[in-house]
Amino acid sequence: MAELIRALALAWKNLAAYPPGHPALAGSVEGAHRTLAGLRGDSSEVVLGIAADGIIFGGEKVETSQALKFAQALYVRQVAVVRFAAATTAGDLDSFLRLIAGTPGGKPLPIWQELPAAGVTNIQLQPVDYSAVQVTNDLTSNARTPRDSLWDEILHALVAGRELSPKAQQLLSRDIRSVDELSTLVLRYIDTVDEDALAHFDPDATFGVRLHQRRGKSAEAITARVAEAVGAHVASSTGLRRQLAVQQIVQLLRTMPEPLRGAVMRSVLQSLATDQSAAPALREIAATLDNDEVVEALRYLSTVANLSPQAMTLLQSLVELQHKHEPPQPAQANVISELVELFGEEDIDRFNPPDHKSLLKEVAIQMPGIQLGDESQMEKLGLSAETVAPEEVERQLAATVLELLAKYGSTRDATRVLARAETLFRSEIAADHLANALEIVGRLHHIAGATSSTAFRDGIHGSLQRLGSTETVQSLVDSLGAAPPEKTAIIHRIIDSLGAVATRSLLLALSEEDNRSRRRRLFDLVTSLGPPIVAEVIRFLDDERWYVVRNMILLLRSVNDRTSLPDIRALAQHGDLRVRLEAIKTLFAFDASVPRTLLEEAINDRDPKLAETAITLVGNYGIKEGVDPLLQIVSSRDVLGRRRPLRLRAIKALGELAEPAALSRMEHLFSTSILPWPNRAERYAAFESLAAYPPDARARFVARGLRARDREIREICLRLSGS
Repeated sequence: MAELIRALALAWKNLAAYPPGHPALAGSVEGAHRTLAGLRGDSSEVVLGIAADGIIFGGEKVETSQALKFAQALYVRQVAVVRFAAATTAGDLDSFLRLIAGTPGGKPLPIWQELPAAGVTNIQLQPVDYSAVQVTNDLTSNARTPRDSLWDEILHALVAGRELSPKAQQLLSRDIRSVDELSTLVLRYIDTVDEDALAHFDPDATFGVRLHQRRGKSAEAITARVAEAVGAHVASSTGLRRQLAVQQIVQLLRTMPEPLRGAVMRSVLQSLATDQSAAPALREIAATLDNDEVVEALRYLSTVANLSPQAMTLLQSLVELQHKHEPPQPAQANVISELVELFGEEDIDRFNPPDHKSLLKEVAIQMPGIQLGDESQMEKLGLSAETVAPEEVERQLAATVLELLAKYGSTRDATRVLARAETLFRSEIAADHLANALEIVGRLHHIAGATSSTAFRDGIHGSLQRLGSTETVQSLVDSLGAAPPEKTAIIHRIIDSLGAVATRSLLLALSEEDNRSRRRRLFDLVTSLGPPIVAEVIRFLDDERWYVVRNMILLLRSVNDRTSLPDIRALAQHGDLRVRLEAIKTLFAFDASVPRTLLEEAINDRDPKLAETAITLVGNYGIKEGVDPLLQIVSSRDVLGRRRPLRLRAIKALGELAEPAALSRMEHLFSTSILPWPNRAERYAAFESLAAYPPDARARFVARGLRARDREIREICLRLSGS
């Protein structure tokens, strides 16, 4: 691999030195092609992984300077993998190297699209793919496994960055017999770290990349990793294991210089000060370290993390102890001389005899201490306290912002003020102050209608569109769970005020929701908005997901919209049977003239599987118009039993539709004849389906079944009769 990189580097340099077709250029490209063929061997392709600090090939990383430059030239162009197929030619390599010669980001197409556009198909460049990245709020699935010892943690932190020079490898392979040796080896290892190599674009350098050194960064990174590892080791330890770790760390801190000592101490104190169960260990480590260091570290941590009550108590105690032992600072000489001069002067309005002067030298002024009032007295404020409550402050701030928009929005740039209004709206939604959020939207609509500035009006409309984002709608839906009727009405008004963009976000949330109960709430919310949703719903009728299209049809039927009938008629021929039947059901509900042949064709499809599915869906969807086609299926004789699965589904679907008039046309299925027809399975299915019919309509058939010779039929009818 190193030879291939060298050959490619030589060919790249010759591209700039010689014109196309020159023997030296052609020879260097051909040499790179031969090296690639030798590297490939019997395999079908050569695959290179592109990292920021080298080329990965065969599970190993090539980190030569030329490999680093080659990797950087592709890394800055967001290339993650390079594949050289077996059919790669010298001309393909020539084109590939010429593309690398350009300035990164200076061309309209990314390099993985530009390469095929240049006619090169044997070299494939794969960009970084973030599609597998997942966002989660579950931090327990990848819980950290504590290592056996503190040295294991530090060793893992040292090698995490792969800055292992031969000298560092020799150091880290030694046995550790004491904490002093551990500290010494960590410091020596940090000193052996090589300087980092950075890269920047230079058209005259190999592959257009010039490396330069960055000093000190590697040592800082290792210091941070060691500190984090030690803190994590303490956080993951419990009981005696934590006590031993604290004792080792105290000894370790005594041997460490700055800045490593400060970084490790802050990391350990953060692990202990944020854990309520770690109070004994926190007190132990605070008792063995210098008070000033602990106070400084805890003060810093209180600004970046939430300290436990025990940690806050310890900090207060240490601060009080620190102030108690501070010696009084002597007054400065110039201050003393000024005071003597001031009080020693004589004037016509003051007489200071010697006894007065001696008194001034000895006098002391006692400053009275001011006792803070009891916080319980705040209760005496009554209604006045509500004026400083967070909710009222937010409401007043929103009123001020909206007043600024109304007065000056048309004459000044209102971008920042509108952004502030959007932030206030989202905070009101998050705090469940829906009435305040609705007031903000209503005022924005009023201001937009009153202004004569087109740009200002467009800015407000853009702001309202941002307010109707999917996140806002999702927050509103989340609050619907146990919302009282008045709160539900406010949510409806907010969505209605935000207009089409909120409706679109609501429909997007409905189409992507997997939880059935939440999807039901979303569906009910959309339906409650009424006919204004129709225009946005129609946009989703072309969706590739069948269940989305079916739900949109159901929404149109729920709001009793007839303007979309042409679209629904087209969906009656949809490729998915579930969508087709939902559309047919909607057409029957809106248009009595719809030919029933659409339904009959689906039920009597030539494909038995499609026909069975259609019959099942007719029952599930409650399509009453399917009663007659289903009765035609069960009314005919099926002596050979070829259509039995279809007939059984039809009987079950008729039971789900539960039309009393259908029972009279199914008399033969309730026969008690000793003949082999109707089939026993069909008779059982017919008697089972009686459970869905009204009691008065099924009474005579239940009575007939109670007298039947078949024991199973009698048991079915006994359950139905309740005896």
